[in-house]
Amino acid sequence: MVLGAVPLAIATGAGAESRPQIGWVIVGEMSFGTLLTQSVVPVAYSYLARLRRGDERAGLPAAGQVVPAE
Repeated sequence: MVLGAVPLAIATGAGAESRPQIGWVIVGEMSFGTLLTQSVVPVAYSYLARLRRGDERAGLPAAGQVVPAE
């Protein structure tokens, strides 16, 4: 997807005054989104999983676990 926008970003010729700006925005947005998805989401998931395991070790109910009333 990112490589598909590179020709738009490096376009020259008639009517190409605004196309390179749009092309670079697309390339930057897709690159940033890919990096965000590949790094921030897994880190957040493992952090939340670690918090959940910590609750279980402390004797507290895990997130979403139903505790019967006494």
